[in-house]
Amino acid sequence: MPVSLDKTPAPLPEDMDRAPAYRVELRKLTALFFVVADTTGQWTPQTPDNRVDVLAVERAADNDVEQALQRHDIEAQCIEVPGLVYVELHAVSAGDAALKARGLISPVPTTFEDQMNALMGDDA
Repeated sequence: MPVSLDKTPAPLPEDMDRAPAYRVELRKLTALFFVVADTTGQWTPQTPDNRVDVLAVERAADNDVEQALQRHDIEAQCIEVPGLVYVELHAVSAGDAALKARGLISPVPTTFEDQMNALMGDDA
């Protein structure tokens, strides 16, 4: 039988289905995310429903210096490739950041006629 060096007592059987309170995080905290998206269709074919292709979502570092280095690296890569859009926004997860960035970048039809043209595929 292996010997454990951990001196904490083993959990009781009735406590096995509960995690300690200090290990459970139930809140959704917002954080800064860096999003890189393609608006030209060079990576994936564009459809009327998908005008923006989100290529990368990265959570910003907590340290200000690391965050500035991250921002500089991502901006430098976006300048090299034409058609890439770089967005910084606050979100609760990477998926939420991608959805918000797609909403910010893609044009939203405002009138009923614009909505119908978007659905039909006529953007002329």
